[in-house]
Amino acid sequence: KSKKTQGDLSELRDEFALEFHRSYSAHSKECTYNVDETGFYYDMPPHYIWAVRGGSSKISAGEKHSMRMTAVLTARADGTKLPIMFIMKGQPGGRIETNEVPTFPEGHFYAVHEKAWMDARVWKQFLRSVLHDDIEECSVILVDNFEAHVSEESTKIVLEELGSHLCAMPPIATSVCQPLDVGVMAPFKRHLRELWLYEEMIDSDDEDPDSLTAKQKRLAMIKRAIAAWDLVTPEIVRGSFEKALAFGPTTGE
Repeated sequence: KSKKTQGDLSELRDEFALEFHRSYSAHSKECTYNVDETGFYYDMPPHYIWAVRGGSSKISAGEKHSMRMTAVLTARADGTKLPIMFIMKGQPGGRIETNEVPTFPEGHFYAVHEKAWMDARVWKQFLRSVLHDDIEECSVILVDNFEAHVSEESTKIVLEELGSHLCAMPPIATSVCQPLDVGVMAPFKRHLRELWLYEEMIDSDDEDPDSLTAKQKRLAMIKRAIAAWDLVTPEIVRGSFEKALAFGPTTGE
């Protein structure tokens, strides 16, 4: 159970990349997808905030009691970013899903879960919406070893309904094998924090942010995440696939 060293992880990555290209060399970059989830909060102060003389310290408040949501991010090796699926806390089929979801920004996807987490039900919804709407030919979908991702049912939906292949990464090695982990999540989170800081500066003279309703906070989080995703460039996405899977500039074209 010893922790893998960076050398061990690099070796795992190289082995996985070799096996990946051996198995899926027929798939172009446009047909190579990676999906990953990340949690984010309504309050997202930067980890380090430089003290400004005379400035307010209220922005150093933590995320501990803040509203949480999950963003499911998907990208292709050619640099294309797919719409986000947002998973928010609530009762499936309840008021949020019935009344609020229809008012959220178009072009993205929304799910409701008791704890705002991914599970088998939400994953099926993701496959049959986000991926179903984008996949046009046989593709390969890279996922981590989360049970819902790699279940028999998931594999069957990907194969029979999407006409594609599910490829699971080695457990414990997602930090080096998963393109979104390798180079996309960090800039996405950084943009989220920068946008939070910008909103705090804009709103500092207005109402107390604590007076916002839960509905207003959900919408603010969604808009902020969409803006942060827009700021992640295709070059960043392509570079992440190249680093994780040894996709050279011409490989998989």
